[in-house]
Amino acid sequence: MEEHCNCNTNVRRTIRSEEDKRSILNRLNRIAGQVNGIKRMVEEDRYCDDILVQLAAVDASVKSLSAVILKNHLHSCVIRHIQEGDTAVLDELVELFKRFS
Repeated sequence: MEEHCNCNTNVRRTIRSEEDKRSILNRLNRIAGQVNGIKRMVEEDRYCDDILVQLAAVDASVKSLSAVILKNHLHSCVIRHIQEGDTAVLDELVELFKRFS
């Protein structure tokens, strides 16, 4: 996935290729489907262990997608900011790592 950070406006954006967007959106749709399935399980009074297994699967899916987006952020936006002399992006990274740990 190739990303480009477009920070020329007040709202920072990452411009992704259509293929990258499609890949991310497909993964998000699968996650949404998993969550909807869990909702149905609760409505159907399914056994707690079964629900917990599905919640663990959702957690793994979200973490996997987060890792992909973080990797691409490091290889695109962060590198670009540093090359442009904007080292404030490093503080942003520290906060991201705090949030994910």
